[in-house]
Amino acid sequence: MGASHRTRIENRLSDPTTEHGAIQKRTVRVLQQGVVPGGLAMGTSYSVAALLGSEITGSDTLGAIAAVGLSVGQSLAGIPVAAVMARRGRRIGIGYAYLVGSIGATCALLAALTETYILLVVGMTLCGCGQAGNLAARYAGSDLATDENRARSISLVVWANTVGSVLGPTVGLGLRSLAGSSEGGSGFIFSYMVSITLFVVASSTILKRLRPDPLLLVADVNKTAIRGPRFSDLSLILSRPAARVALLGMMLSQGVMVGVMTVTPLHMRDGNQDPLVIGLMISLHIVGMYAFSPWIGRIADRLSKELLIGVGAVITAVGAEIASHTEAPEATGHFVGLFLIGIGWCSSLVAGSALMTEAFPPEARVATQSTADVLMTATGAAAGISSGLAVEQRSYHDLAHWAALVSVFLAVIAAIAVVQGARVRETRPEVE
Repeated sequence: MGASHRTRIENRLSDPTTEHGAIQKRTVRVLQQGVVPGGLAMGTSYSVAALLGSEITGSDTLGAIAAVGLSVGQSLAGIPVAAVMARRGRRIGIGYAYLVGSIGATCALLAALTETYILLVVGMTLCGCGQAGNLAARYAGSDLATDENRARSISLVVWANTVGSVLGPTVGLGLRSLAGSSEGGSGFIFSYMVSITLFVVASSTILKRLRPDPLLLVADVNKTAIRGPRFSDLSLILSRPAARVALLGMMLSQGVMVGVMTVTPLHMRDGNQDPLVIGLMISLHIVGMYAFSPWIGRIADRLSKELLIGVGAVITAVGAEIASHTEAPEATGHFVGLFLIGIGWCSSLVAGSALMTEAFPPEARVATQSTADVLMTATGAAAGISSGLAVEQRSYHDLAHWAALVSVFLAVIAAIAVVQGARVRETRPEVE
């Protein structure tokens, strides 16, 4: 990059009231425009995956495993996507991740056409790469942010998932419902055709419009090299108290959310509930996950982020416990319980993401962010896979109750962190 161009960029970033603010706002806006179709694509794919897998195999466990392929794919793709971003920026990393997601949706479409279970698993795993791109987008929204508005910047990108993700299950399961008496995989074909199209739209939006690249811009102005992930990044995260709480908050909230959400549609189906009703339940759950994120971001910037993680855990525990006391033919308890779990998850994700970002300098953020996301999504994948087994061996009610207990544990950890942080501030000497 030439000296004159570098000077122009430095001048832009040196004035927070003019060019810097304009670049940051445009970055968040473009990310939102990509996340909307990306979220819709993943919501459509995910909502029908467990049902399609169950139709093909006759096993609820295998159906749940197919759906959890999304989380597995997230975990597997997290490090490669981060490595691409470190070398070539957020634009290429996120845009290509969505393209891989479209390939995954194509595999799932072929699985529906041929009733081949392994194709569905592969397809959902590749769709998970698109979800890894969606997760990275929230951090891209914070690259140019300050400490005073970092959580809000993250939350605005998270919020963009609302439209796509809320409509996704309704579209996916609605199309399946409209297929009527179609047997086997044929009733799911149109759901995956829609998903393919939307992944391509998301990729095109990011690749064409995310300019200047926020990560490369920060690296150039700060004259620093953005490094890729290392095996030592986990030790680095664990060495910092704030990062430890952030990591635990994101991991446990993800595990609880994915575990309960994966098997709830199957539980409702066992109660002979209509696929459209199940889709509406998932949509309401996703409203809880994303719709309130701007307000949560504001609170996180003004108050203790550790406190917000704890509050989110309490809300999640209440939601999981409500779900645990709801029978399969009933809808209200599932609607309320999953809605609260979504709000709790959002609180932990937004606060945890901001806390994780603030804990490290710019050159190490991509690496530590990706490491945290890999562990978060791996926890979700493990919870999703084990949830099907837990329901078959015990019951849906026991699973949801265990999820509530895990959330209570997280709330206790967050409360301890809040108290310890207050003590540190009290003992810190004042600067004259």
